[in-house]
Amino acid sequence: MRTVSERDLGLRLPQERDIMIMAHENPDGDAVGCVVALMLMARQLGLSHRAYLPGDTPLPAEYSFLPDLQDIMRGGFPEVHSATSLYIMDSAAASRLDVHRLQCAGDCINIDHHQDNEGYGTLNLLDPTAASTTQILFNIFRAGDLPIDKAIGTALYIGLVTDTGRFQYSNTTPEAHRMAASLQELGVDVNGVYSQLYERTPLPKTRLLAVALERLSLRLGGALAVSSLTAAHFTAAGADERHTEGIIDQLRRIEGVRVAAFVRERVSDDGAQQKVSLRSTDGSVDVASIAHLEGGGGHVRAAGFSADGDVESVIAWIEREVKARL
Repeated sequence: MRTVSERDLGLRLPQERDIMIMAHENPDGDAVGCVVALMLMARQLGLSHRAYLPGDTPLPAEYSFLPDLQDIMRGGFPEVHSATSLYIMDSAAASRLDVHRLQCAGDCINIDHHQDNEGYGTLNLLDPTAASTTQILFNIFRAGDLPIDKAIGTALYIGLVTDTGRFQYSNTTPEAHRMAASLQELGVDVNGVYSQLYERTPLPKTRLLAVALERLSLRLGGALAVSSLTAAHFTAAGADERHTEGIIDQLRRIEGVRVAAFVRERVSDDGAQQKVSLRSTDGSVDVASIAHLEGGGGHVRAAGFSADGDVESVIAWIEREVKARL
């Protein structure tokens, strides 16, 4: 595996001829923040660039205030030319991206903070100590003395604030606070970001949360909290996948819970598939090790995967795996 430093990429970026920017499917705040921040930086540097996020589910409404989201390509994988460098961010597993279908003849630059990242890039910048991938991107920009304006800073801040749980998770380091302070000094409106992310909940999301809490069950003596949503629940609520973000956090906050699991059904022409989010409240259960068994990944405390089969069989499997680790 060939690794590079933040300075290497900070000096390389202004010299690029053409770049493709992407992150994982069902993007969270860190993934969206990375893509938007690098898009805006590429524009400032005058670089030819495109951006792409897999899938066609609308991006979470919380991030709709970010600029240029309409420029991000969705749907099928785009063609990547030989002169293009592919910047892949916040994506631990190449299997979730199907990188080889991109037919990237240039460098594939893998930038990530997940501890289980496979190092699939031709160039890899992996820092599991970083609070978010936007923190790594921030350090790249600074190492290359690249201009971070308010808009870029806001996108970077969104990745930081969401991945640290508003600076409450165990990955909240002094470095994370220093980055937040630097971005605020650049003009980022932290109160405005908070309002956009956490005080403007769409009604379909509230309806989904109500159903998820109604379907909550505690297992393994209260150590495991589980809830699930079927495709019918999404239809009844007028909701889609983007409205599920944050539901898992409501489950993990229940007193006595050590692992939370949230399963939601996605139906396509190929049949039904279950999307699973896992959280470990104290880190004593490595949920990434469970996700790996089904081709997923993540962190010790936060992971996810996709699985075939019906909801109840997937939940039963999760229960067995969690029980084996308690």
